[in-house]
Amino acid sequence: MNPAPLKSPDGDEASALFARFLDQRLDDAGMQRLEQLLRDDPDARGRCAEQLLFEADLKDAVDPGELEWLETRQVVLGKKDGLPSLEIRRNQELRVGPRATPKAVEPPKPPALRRYLWLGGALAAAAAGWLWFRGPHPAAPVLKNPGFETTDLSLNPTGNTYALIEWQDYFSTPNAELCEPGRVTGGKIFAKSGRNVARLLTGGHLTQRLHDENGMPVPARSGARYVLSGWLHTDGTGPHVLRTALRVVASGRPAMIQYEAVHQKLDITPQPGWQPFLIEFNLPDDLQRTPSDVTVPERPLLDLEGRELTLSIDSRGHEGSVLYLDDLSLERNDP
Repeated sequence: MNPAPLKSPDGDEASALFARFLDQRLDDAGMQRLEQLLRDDPDARGRCAEQLLFEADLKDAVDPGELEWLETRQVVLGKKDGLPSLEIRRNQELRVGPRATPKAVEPPKPPALRRYLWLGGALAAAAAGWLWFRGPHPAAPVLKNPGFETTDLSLNPTGNTYALIEWQDYFSTPNAELCEPGRVTGGKIFAKSGRNVARLLTGGHLTQRLHDENGMPVPARSGARYVLSGWLHTDGTGPHVLRTALRVVASGRPAMIQYEAVHQKLDITPQPGWQPFLIEFNLPDDLQRTPSDVTVPERPLLDLEGRELTLSIDSRGHEGSVLYLDDLSLERNDP
């Protein structure tokens, strides 16, 4: 591991700016000043390089990217005092980080010492496992039914339904529907892929509780970054506006209380055919919020850190706006 960088001289502007850059707290003006210092001062470049190497080694030590639990058993059959005997020896190892060169197996320790070593190893393994699973990485979400193909509309006489599987968590609205656009538009619009799309009239919305690949809820974490992407098609009169958010639903209707960890608004320029879109969600360090949507007079302040996130996609354009959505994806956007 690289040694810790030497303490910066008092008033070292470059090191202070670079530390804020590593913590993702540097604004545009600070970034411009840091770039100027790095261009003009070779010593500043050296100090920042040492600091960057130290941060990289520290991150690798704390968050090594791999965890391995190894357990071996040794069975010894023999005789003791003329009677058959059986001895089972068990060894447990925890590896965190890159795989090292295998070490030779040490001979068994005396029983008393082995018990103390096993206890110490178990405690270390439990602590390392706790740090691993409580690590700083935000969970990677996996959208359910991202292409809206879960429902078969082939036997549906109208080609549309208000039931949107996986996209009506907590709330539903008649202004959002699942449809086969080829049928409902008379061949004017077809799905980007497959047969089905989601169609949003003004005021319509989609909501989905976020889960990772293991089915565990995705919690709000300060500093987490995600990117929502997909395809959309505009119809009707504009303007067309897509408002998206990562929310915490504290209570559903009738006593609805919702909090927004982050939200974005996308003004859509109409164009022929399907067009891709991409929206970034960068959660700030401070996640204390007052409610964004309520049907009750109380507006309690809530820290959203660690609470389950819900993705919300809303159509907020002109009353004649119609949006078609297909092939959505939400991914972690690590810096």
